[in-house]
Amino acid sequence: MASCYADRPLLRFLRDPSSACRTFVLSEWDELVRTARRANLLSRVACIVHGLGYADDLEPKVRHHLTSALRVADSNQLSVLQEVRKVQSALAAQRVSVVLLKGAAYIAGDLAPAPGRLLSDIDIMVPVGQLHIAEQELVAHGWMPTKFDAYDQRYYRQWMHELPPLRNLERGTNLDVHHTILPPTAALKPDIEKLWERIVALPHYGSVFVLSPEDMILHSATHLFHDGELENGLRDLVDIDSLIRQFGSTCDFPDRLVRRSVELNLSRPLFYALRYCIWLLGTSFPAQHATQLAMNGSPGKPLLCLMDSLIMRSVCAVLNNRVTLMTRIAKFAMYVRSHYLRMPIYLLIPHLLRKQFVPDVG
Repeated sequence: MASCYADRPLLRFLRDPSSACRTFVLSEWDELVRTARRANLLSRVACIVHGLGYADDLEPKVRHHLTSALRVADSNQLSVLQEVRKVQSALAAQRVSVVLLKGAAYIAGDLAPAPGRLLSDIDIMVPVGQLHIAEQELVAHGWMPTKFDAYDQRYYRQWMHELPPLRNLERGTNLDVHHTILPPTAALKPDIEKLWERIVALPHYGSVFVLSPEDMILHSATHLFHDGELENGLRDLVDIDSLIRQFGSTCDFPDRLVRRSVELNLSRPLFYALRYCIWLLGTSFPAQHATQLAMNGSPGKPLLCLMDSLIMRSVCAVLNNRVTLMTRIAKFAMYVRSHYLRMPIYLLIPHLLRKQFVPDVG
């Protein structure tokens, strides 16, 4: 199935940007810009092109789009760093430790996925024992709940791994406060204490941390394949690919990553992430470790064939100019699957019926 998408300009660029910059004609750049914008990757493309020094060689209309995307990335990055410092300041008095997750961690940690990485909210994790204090302090500093419906409040506080989303009244920024990486009702139950044992301090940020490199990849993979939406699936695979390329230069990293996935019971999401990174982005990963991961994380062949179809259709939907019926079915199936993985059936059915027929008042 990957061969169906192999010739798309965006994927060709992401696999070999230098070659793409030298050989793409205007029509290929046109398709790349359109698909990259749909995938929330245009700023990433712009950063890569400018980093390679090819920006001045492009047609003016292409260069204009990329220059604009660079400005968006710069503004977004400044906003993220400002918000991280605001969060740190709000929680410092109560000595609440903060772990940045996903995009905020990449940017504040100056990691490989950071250039051009856009995000609409900040994801953080705090110790479950300090969750109530953290919420009180954040509300006192201007972050207010966005979900007021009693059902939504109960849904988040009883069943989910995070508080109801918060929004800062002054700056309009969004904040998601997690206490673990998967809901307590989920089938997979990684030991959150093991993640806290390996957190890495960020210089100049006080009590602000990021996950260890292995855990960062595992969290990104878990979030991707347990989330209800795959609209940003390709972007998240690009994040994972970038992290593997950055940390994989250490010879023992692949072995540590696979072992850590077993330790945290997250071999399945890592298996999927690596499989589609290799298929779509040409990610390099030692064969012996990939085989070991497949032994621990691969489903049976019939289920794997089904998941290949559903995931590839959903993740690669951004590469198509129109959404087909089969793609809509695949995305709906992945949406239902994500909820099934997060909660038992007796909670899932009433929840999906309510979300389908009751207006969201949050």
